[in-house]
Amino acid sequence: MGKAGLVLGIVGLVLSLIPLWGAFVTIPCVAVGLPLSGVAFYQARKFGTPTGIPIAGWVTNAIALVPINVIFIVFLWALSGWET
Repeated sequence: MGKAGLVLGIVGLVLSLIPLWGAFVTIPCVAVGLPLSGVAFYQARKFGTPTGIPIAGWVTNAIALVPINVIFIVFLWALSGWET
């Protein structure tokens, strides 16, 4: 599960840099990748196995959310007509 969370995090991180279209792929990837990484981390701690891959998966999924949030804020700001 940790490897699956890491792969989803990497895919989400790469695709999050594509405006608009990437959001439709990144959000489901992150929505699945974060819980997978969390469960894998819990199981790794429970059974005493290494926790590096689940942590890396969680971090990449969390970082993938940053560009998506920035893109949404910029587009909402542009659509609303706010002026600075």
